[in-house]
Amino acid sequence: MTAVTLGSWHNPPLAYVVAELVISPHYSIANAIPSIQDRLRNAYPRTIEGQEIVIDGNKPSAQPVWRLLSADQSCGVQLGTRAISIHSTSYAHSGEFLGRWADVLDTIGVVKLGAFVERAGLRYIDLIIPSGDHRPEDYLQPGLRGVLPEGAQTTGSMWATGFEFGDCVVNLRTAAPTPHGMLLPPEFNSIPLAKPKVMLEAENRVKDSLLIGFIDTDCVKEIQKVFDAAGLASIYTEMQKLVSKTFKTVLSPTAETEWI
Repeated sequence: MTAVTLGSWHNPPLAYVVAELVISPHYSIANAIPSIQDRLRNAYPRTIEGQEIVIDGNKPSAQPVWRLLSADQSCGVQLGTRAISIHSTSYAHSGEFLGRWADVLDTIGVVKLGAFVERAGLRYIDLIIPSGDHRPEDYLQPGLRGVLPEGAQTTGSMWATGFEFGDCVVNLRTAAPTPHGMLLPPEFNSIPLAKPKVMLEAENRVKDSLLIGFIDTDCVKEIQKVFDAAGLASIYTEMQKLVSKTFKTVLSPTAETEWI
C-alpha cells in the first residue's frame, strides 16, 4: 500500500520523517522487546527482526534491531541497543506524528527500560520535483544556488550549514539539483516503509535522468539524562518548531506558491 502525501500543505514535498533518541549502549533491551511489542501491537502489528553494524573504535559488531511496522507500512518504530526511533512516510500533520512518538515514549517509560538518553534528533527529508520549465534550484532562496559560469548548466549542487537555537542545533543540507542518480541524502538510514507520492515521482525522474533536489532538515539536542517520557515529548514539540522555521526560511516564492 502506498502513502499519498505527508502534511497538510496542498502539495507537500515531505517524503520522510524520523524522530530518534540516541541512547547509551543498552544490551539488555532485548529483554524488554516482548513487553514493548505487546503494548504497541494494535498500532504496529508487523515485526521485522534484523541486525545493524555498530562501530566501536575500529571494531565493528553486529547488534540486533527490531522494527515494529503499522499494517499499511507507512509508519514504523525501530528499537536497537544504541537508538530508539519512529519513522513515517504518511501523516496528516506534525501533531499527529508527534502524538505517535509520544505514545512510543510512554510505552518505553511504562516498561521501565531505564535507558540513558544521550541525544534527541528530529529529521525531515523533503524532495524537490520541478514543474514545467523550472529547475530544482528555483525552489530555494538565491543564496543557496551557488555560482554558475557563463554558458554552463549545473549538474549537482550541495550546500550545508548549522544553526544554533540555544541548546538545539538545526543542520540544514540542500541539493538542487542532486548529483546524478542520487535520491536521498548520503548516509540517511531509512527503514522499509511504503513510499509516498513525492518519493515515487522522484524515483521515476532519477530513472529517466531528470533533475530533482532535496532539503534535509535535522534538529539535534543533547540530553544526557535518564529517560523521561513526558520531558522528552515536550522537547520534540519545540524541536519541530525549529525545523519548520528553518525549512521555511530556505524556500523561494516558487516553492511557497507550489507547495504551501
